[in-house]
Amino acid sequence: MVSWHIREECGVEDRRFVESLNPRLTEAIKAPTHSASQVQSFQEAFTATAWAVEPAKGRTFLALDANGQRIGYVSVREGPDDVLDEPCGYIALLVVKQEHEGKGVARSLLARAELWAKEMGFSRIGLDVFASNDHAIEFYERVGFKAETVRVIKRL
Repeated sequence: MVSWHIREECGVEDRRFVESLNPRLTEAIKAPTHSASQVQSFQEAFTATAWAVEPAKGRTFLALDANGQRIGYVSVREGPDDVLDEPCGYIALLVVKQEHEGKGVARSLLARAELWAKEMGFSRIGLDVFASNDHAIEFYERVGFKAETVRVIKRL
């Protein structure tokens, strides 16, 4: 039985919640050519882009438990399909509070993001995930995502 519901982000308290999960995102990132502080700064700046996207081009959806407590979110927006040079859906951020992992919350958030992308007329949806985030990679593969590109980096 589902004990949460999904709704659109709507204000300062929701934004504070989204920002509060940045440490959860950064803890999964092992970027061998970047320091921990660089990764943290990147994540904070990237999270802030969720509010920079014009409403017609993106949405942030929150999962709330039966008591109305925020337990996770997904930020989805228009992004490029680099192969076809056309727009597609792009999952910018997806995170669930640790104590709610493995219960289907992320799947529900992802399904809502996919529905938004379909409503926008996109035929594909993509995302980026850090190579060190094995947990997320396994999840995305289980729900049907397939790797198309791999970016490697070297410090000079």
